[in-house]
Amino acid sequence: MLAKSSFREIKETIGRYIALVLIIALGVGFFSGLKVTDPAMRQAMQQYFKDTSFYDYRLISTLGFEEEDVEYVAENVSARDVEGAISFDVLADYADSSHAIKAISIPTNVNTIVLESGRLPESDDECLVDSYLFDESTIGNTIKISSNNEKEDRENFKYSQYTIVGTVKSPLYIQYERGSTTLGSGVLDGYIYINKGGFDVGYYTDIYVKLDSDLEIYSDEYKDLIDEKENEVQTALDEAANNRYDRIIADAYDELNDAKEEFETSKEDGATELADAKEELDSAKKQLDSAKAQIEEYETQESQLKAMLDMLLLDPNQQAAAGELSVQLYTLQVGLETAKTEYANGLAEYNDGLAEYEEGLEEYNTKIADAEAEIADAEAEIEDIEEANTYLLMRDSNVGYVCFESDSTIVGAIANVFPVFFFLVAALVFMTTMNRMVEDQRTQIGVLKALGYSNGSIMGKFVFYSGSAAFIGTALGFIAGTIAFPKAIWFAYKMMYNTSEITYFFSPAMLIISFVVAFVCSVGVTFISCRYEMGEMAASLMRPKAPKAGKRIFLEYLPWFWNRLKFLKKVSLRNIFRYKGRLFMMVLGIGGCTALLVAGFGIYDSIADIAVNQFTNISKYDMDITLKDGAKDTVAPLENMGYTVDDYLLYYHTSVDLKAGKHTKNVYLNVYDNDANIDYFYDVHDGSDEHIVFADLKDDEIIVNKGLSERYGIKIGDKVTISSDSMNATTFKVAAINENFIYNYVYLTTSGYESNIGTLPEKKNVYVNIKEDEDAHSVGAELMNNKSISVVSATIDTLDRVDSMMKSLNIIVYLVIGSAMALAAVVVYNLTNINIAERIREIATVKVLGFYKEETSAYVFRENILLAIMGAAVGLVLGKFLHAFVMSEIVVDLITFDVRVTAFSYILAFVLTVLFTFIINLLMGKKLDEISMTESLKAVE
Repeated sequence: MLAKSSFREIKETIGRYIALVLIIALGVGFFSGLKVTDPAMRQAMQQYFKDTSFYDYRLISTLGFEEEDVEYVAENVSARDVEGAISFDVLADYADSSHAIKAISIPTNVNTIVLESGRLPESDDECLVDSYLFDESTIGNTIKISSNNEKEDRENFKYSQYTIVGTVKSPLYIQYERGSTTLGSGVLDGYIYINKGGFDVGYYTDIYVKLDSDLEIYSDEYKDLIDEKENEVQTALDEAANNRYDRIIADAYDELNDAKEEFETSKEDGATELADAKEELDSAKKQLDSAKAQIEEYETQESQLKAMLDMLLLDPNQQAAAGELSVQLYTLQVGLETAKTEYANGLAEYNDGLAEYEEGLEEYNTKIADAEAEIADAEAEIEDIEEANTYLLMRDSNVGYVCFESDSTIVGAIANVFPVFFFLVAALVFMTTMNRMVEDQRTQIGVLKALGYSNGSIMGKFVFYSGSAAFIGTALGFIAGTIAFPKAIWFAYKMMYNTSEITYFFSPAMLIISFVVAFVCSVGVTFISCRYEMGEMAASLMRPKAPKAGKRIFLEYLPWFWNRLKFLKKVSLRNIFRYKGRLFMMVLGIGGCTALLVAGFGIYDSIADIAVNQFTNISKYDMDITLKDGAKDTVAPLENMGYTVDDYLLYYHTSVDLKAGKHTKNVYLNVYDNDANIDYFYDVHDGSDEHIVFADLKDDEIIVNKGLSERYGIKIGDKVTISSDSMNATTFKVAAINENFIYNYVYLTTSGYESNIGTLPEKKNVYVNIKEDEDAHSVGAELMNNKSISVVSATIDTLDRVDSMMKSLNIIVYLVIGSAMALAAVVVYNLTNINIAERIREIATVKVLGFYKEETSAYVFRENILLAIMGAAVGLVLGKFLHAFVMSEIVVDLITFDVRVTAFSYILAFVLTVLFTFIINLLMGKKLDEISMTESLKAVE
């Protein structure tokens, strides 16, 4: 009988019952859907990392690695796979633009890539490109190694250009951030993959290790495993690096010894050749001396013959003898001339040989000296070769891996707050509903007790009513929420994270928690509602409950207000404020819904206009360009295009590690000249829109942006330290905190940098405001044709990119707002339904007194509207605090939210709440018409 009665009760109050089901379904769906989204996202990412064998350790050595080093690590670390990789940052030209990219060797076993379109490279001059930066239409085109690269960077590549044959995604880059670089603007735009043969180097730059385990990412078990294996991997890394060092030293000495041997051989051969040449010269010298002696003898004989001839010619009797002597003298002279000629030729040859010998001797000595110097330099270089510095990096050094952990927890943070309000509102509505139900069935309860039914049996009827509604609502909400919410949110997040599809995630624990919470909010309040009635006697329950004693409400003590009211309005106000329980339930129930709407709209306000605000009100420049070699005062390419120093601003830009307390964060550092006209390009102001005068900074002061301040508790007057690989740790005092929404920056003056850190490097970055009649992309294209410019970034492109990224968070906002609106509609309907049910006799009396339909509706629903207004007003206050708390829980690494709720959002939340109430009133008007005056006014007996 009780079971039939329970089902009959559900049938007769089906509207109220469905409302309870929907309230629980909304609460459970929102709670379970958001709660499983975080683990569902992580499960999807876990599967993606498993499929691509995402690394656990990244090993780096300043000396690089060879194949035997990779094999050594593989032999000494218990891992599933160990693989060497080659990667270099390089400026690459594609079409009319230049990009700073990372070129990576195609992996085999670790960090395997996923082919999105096209095919894998078949030759070494082909490549795969980043699917985030390039699309399928680029296949077949070429990407060139820019001539703007330094020579040593170009020499890392075997070819000057590579043909694109496919697009890929990589587990090393799961989101839009590609990391930093020393090239271009300091930020990587994308990556390409080429065969190892496409590089012109004989070593690996990295070794990746994948442990033989696929533990859940970010879990304590995984972190414990990484900590446990760290020493083992570090030891293998150090030993491999030492082996590499020893081989380099050994190879260097082998080459040096070979060079020494070659030198000694060449020295001996040269000395022998010189000795032989000297011997030949000495022999030639002897021959010349002999020839010279003979010539001198000839000349003596010639003189003697000439003297004898002269004497014979004086004597006529000696004419015949003189003739013979003349012939003899002539013969002698011919021989003398021949000897002189031969001597002259011999002397010339000797001199040439002597000069050649002396030149050879000098060259020999020079070569010996140079060779000895080279050997000494080589020995010094070998001595100067430093042992390898090693770096063991884990997954937390990967930007995408770290950002995904924080971004996925945003959903969890919202799930920890909003569902509490849902369930509190549900508990209030259940309490109101069950109180009304128990009040309506006092007589039936009394009859059942008189018939001998126990309190537990009677209460079971009400428990079944509320419990079954909770059960059905939980089942429907859990199924719908755990399917719809993760898919919807993942669809939005895929704008930032390009990995795999999300799969259904079933959480038994979440199902149990959902049922427990739902039953606490339903069955729990039912026990509370029935407890008092169950304690009364049957006879007392079967008699009508004594009406509440009339008394004046506080408004009646304000005659200037009360006396001006019409009678029916006074009745409405008395009804509202006399029944404190109903007033409390209605105001809190409706207020909770309004608060959820305010918080939902507030989240939208806090993220919707970030990009526009950043690049319209703060970053006022039109483009940011990066020079290849930097400049001092003027930028020639801009000057040649008709721009002056008033149209652009040179500044120094780099990345540094900021340490505040125990927190360390990698941020960007911008250094501006003390007298720079910053305001024309960048508006430096604090959260109260108070202008910060950059030139007023002292040399030991620094400006920090608001996001860093809030996240790491940095306040004005605090000390922070900045450092980098090329910058020693330097401490500055925080002088101001500026408002900046995109990325994290700290700011210094030039004098502050040079006084504390050192000489400021060349300024390579330039803010540019283009002329009003020019297009940013056209100007950018012209600038990119200039070889002195490496990167051009138009502000409008960055705005579009960030705006698209922010839209991925809007899906969460829409879910919150949609769920809050649905909850508000159901709550208002249920409370209005209860209000009518508990006033049937009053409404019937009004109808008997001759009130028209419109007058009856106005009399009843006026109270609903007033209660809705009161509840909405309370909800506006609650919503402000709820929004502030939710935004404090939402942390995105590169974004600082503009935490605010606009006046329009407050108005919209208020209007929607009142509008829902008004619409429900219209829908419930039919129920007033159905109230039977005769049935309602019957005596209880």
